[in-house]
Amino acid sequence: MSSPAYIMITVAAVAPDYLSEALGKVGTLCGQLKDQAGALMTRYGVMSTGEHAGSLFLSQGYSELNGIDAAFNVYGSSAEYQALIGSGKVSVILRNIMRMEDIGLKSPSTNVPAYLVLTRWGSASPMLDRMRPLVHHFEDNGALTLRYATIATGSAAGRRLLGVAYPSMDAIEKTYDSLRGDPAFGAFQSDIDLDFRNIVRIVG
Repeated sequence: MSSPAYIMITVAAVAPDYLSEALGKVGTLCGQLKDQAGALMTRYGVMSTGEHAGSLFLSQGYSELNGIDAAFNVYGSSAEYQALIGSGKVSVILRNIMRMEDIGLKSPSTNVPAYLVLTRWGSASPMLDRMRPLVHHFEDNGALTLRYATIATGSAAGRRLLGVAYPSMDAIEKTYDSLRGDPAFGAFQSDIDLDFRNIVRIVG
């Protein structure tokens, strides 16, 4: 599977009594984005922690920015998307586009993860030379995918976002136990301006 060059993330508030139905519609929408807009990957679920806990989460990746333009055309023609927005029970909180950086796992998995951990920070540069030696901690402890990007739009433009997918909470715990034992990780954290680290429960 090709790696996306750009990813668009959307977070939307949803009424609790509409969550299950909304997730079903987002799942159908993801199929439409792949078939009609050429999305290389999609993931959707529910924010489990942070200020947007309980909100819908959608990530979609493309080889070029034209794919994101095609995604908006899909939104305009999709009965599922129109139903979500027209329900009065879903409201988009944020939607940002990110440019991917050249780093990842050696053998990323296509399996649907159980969780996605999102970490955002500020740094003067992507610091790839200091991140690459840390990647093995994720690989060695069960991470399925690792994607790192610079945010290109919105109030957080210019900040960095790391998204790592895991099969279980146990894999998350083991990864961070391993990272905390590496002095290079401690030095890295001291040199960045960490905004948040939140967990998304992935549905599909």
